[in-house]
Amino acid sequence: MIGGHSSEDRGPWFELAGHPVNAPLALVGACIVSMLVTTAVLAFNSSWEPLLEFSSAGVWRGEVWRLGSYVLWNSPARGLSLALDMLMLWWFGRELENFFGRNLFLKLCGGLVIAPALTGSLLGPLLQGDVHWVGLPGTFALFVAFATMAPSVTLLFGVSAKWTAIIFLGLQLLSCIASHAWGDLINSLSAAAFAFGFVRYQQGNWVLPELHLPTRRPKLRVLEAVPSRAPSQKPEATKYPPLRSLPPSEELSDLDRIDPLLEKIGRSGLASLTADERAQLESAREALIKKGAGRS
Repeated sequence: MIGGHSSEDRGPWFELAGHPVNAPLALVGACIVSMLVTTAVLAFNSSWEPLLEFSSAGVWRGEVWRLGSYVLWNSPARGLSLALDMLMLWWFGRELENFFGRNLFLKLCGGLVIAPALTGSLLGPLLQGDVHWVGLPGTFALFVAFATMAPSVTLLFGVSAKWTAIIFLGLQLLSCIASHAWGDLINSLSAAAFAFGFVRYQQGNWVLPELHLPTRRPKLRVLEAVPSRAPSQKPEATKYPPLRSLPPSEELSDLDRIDPLLEKIGRSGLASLTADERAQLESAREALIKKGAGRS
């Protein structure tokens, strides 16, 4: 698929108080609601953060809800960072939705939530520690998706979107390495890789590998040996049903002469005719051809 989408993906997702709402705006609204609920919970000196945050050790204990629940806890303490994430979600989200359509855009957003969590769950035991994070995932991956979709678009200071994404992603990774923030490093790398691969696949530039599962071969059936015939033994002559006696050929019409021969051919095949019968069949055929030529 290269940038096309069905008519069902066009237009607003729904209307709110008469105002059209597209998918990026709806997701920004959900983030604002999440931040308000988080603020209310903290105001009552309570915290659901330990229950909702992503934890690789918790996932291995069977707490699979952590693969996606971490996006529900958005503390207002993040302040400017959270506001920038929502701005990028709305800004670049509109471009991605217009290009791919709403359904694919929502799949992209869902993958940006699940892919980092799955990667963190797999790499957590290798790091001999608990990889964890909480809050709205860095929406910088949406900019990576936009830069993959339109790499030559010029942004700040005349730099293309492709090189802008590479520069900012490199700075982000260096910052995580310097501060030993391995969880944030996994989150950023896996989200950016998923965004890049998702767009390339939808553009038709990548093909998913096919899995060839082993199939069970059918069992061979051994046939019984056919007893060989003795060299001196001659095959029995094929018995054909006797032909009805033919009256003298002068008294028969051409059709009457050819009819018993055709009957024999229908029963036993053309090879069953004798030499005399073949000659009789040929003469009858020629006679019918001459009659047809005479009528014309």
